[in-house]
Amino acid sequence: MTRPGVRIAAVDATRWVIVAGYLLMLAANLPGHMSVDPVLSLYEGRFHERITWGPPFYAWLLGVFDDLLAGTSLYVVASGLMLFGGWLWMLRMTGRASWLSVPVAAAVVLTPNILVYQGIVWKDVFFANSATLGFICLMAASQAWAAGRRPLGALAAAGLLFAMAALVRQNGLIAWLPAAAVIAWGLRDRGWKAMAGWSLGWLVAVALVTQSLSVAAIPAPEKDDVAVSRGVRLVQQYDIAGALALDPTLPLEHIDRADPDADDELRRRAGAQFSPERIDHLDRDPAVGATFWGLPDEAIQAEWLNLIAEHPGIYLKTRFADFRWVFAAPVIDRCLPVHVGIDGPPEQLAKLGMEARRDRDDQELFNYVTWFLDTPVMSHAAYAVLSLLVAGALLLRRRPEDVAVIGLQVAALGFTASFLVISLACDYRYLYFLDVAALTGLVYLSLDPAVWKRRRA
Repeated sequence: MTRPGVRIAAVDATRWVIVAGYLLMLAANLPGHMSVDPVLSLYEGRFHERITWGPPFYAWLLGVFDDLLAGTSLYVVASGLMLFGGWLWMLRMTGRASWLSVPVAAAVVLTPNILVYQGIVWKDVFFANSATLGFICLMAASQAWAAGRRPLGALAAAGLLFAMAALVRQNGLIAWLPAAAVIAWGLRDRGWKAMAGWSLGWLVAVALVTQSLSVAAIPAPEKDDVAVSRGVRLVQQYDIAGALALDPTLPLEHIDRADPDADDELRRRAGAQFSPERIDHLDRDPAVGATFWGLPDEAIQAEWLNLIAEHPGIYLKTRFADFRWVFAAPVIDRCLPVHVGIDGPPEQLAKLGMEARRDRDDQELFNYVTWFLDTPVMSHAAYAVLSLLVAGALLLRRRPEDVAVIGLQVAALGFTASFLVISLACDYRYLYFLDVAALTGLVYLSLDPAVWKRRRA
């Protein structure tokens, strides 16, 4: 049996490791790293001008922090605090720690996935942090219900976090269902009416908050009304090109009916340019894009649906090839495993008062990341296995607070699985939520690794 004094010492040591990790992350990365996408998002947020198809809420959010302090430093501080602060809150709610949690927490914060990625101004990092903190809020809600209290504050905070997460990653809506299940589980002793009422009511409230934030953040609705439809069409065109790469004789009845010349052109060119790495390879032949976009939406959609219904084997083979690259890239260097420094269009950088940057400190961080490439530390497949192991261990124990961490793992795995349908490129950041969820679960489990011991509410 662990003595109380030893347990308290382990809690303090773990807490200081997390705090030191947060400060080290800030020292290594401020004012933050920006690739082209966040540069353009910051531009949109500062000047309230839509020039991309990126999520308008993220641009608005960067603009809010930019108004308080020009640049992205304050944003990086706040974004990182969601994750590190969530871990500290998790430690406080648990009220215990083993000495195993000290080296585990240290190892986690020193992975490039945390130490470097938390300093990159990518919406994928913000999504991962907000969704993870949302489940930690639900952990607090579960504890409150177990103690006979109504956790209105925790539920409201979780709702806001999940709303923001969905606004920066549309397929982040998947996380709402495991979250609602966590709420329902917390009320399982009060009957199905209470379970259904609270969980469904919470989902409706989150949807309303999401819509309100969306309206507040969009400066040009007419542009964003077509953003979703454009994204769907890109997926459809990518799948058709992939199918032609597998079978150049594949019939394209709907495209042929709309434009016989387009049928011949795509059959001759699209398959040759297709790559499961990313859709950008199709742009190597301008005629492919011009031919695709010259066709009506109805013809592309009908052809895509026909591909799924009449040639499911070809469709699935194409999709699995795409998913393999984003989930377990054969050559990770081709999948933008990290970005350090600042890089963006000169015109927007000049208007923002920024310059392109890749200094010595940035290079050292990049070199640090390269130590972990081609290892499990930078492998989504490895984190999927870790996530399953964490969820399985917590299912054995099922303390009130365990269920929220299980929900986090389910949400991350479900989010990852959605890329089997929507993947367009293999950039490592797209599945970053899976890494953060698995590492959070590992830290949580290390606090008390005795999975066979349940605790009464």
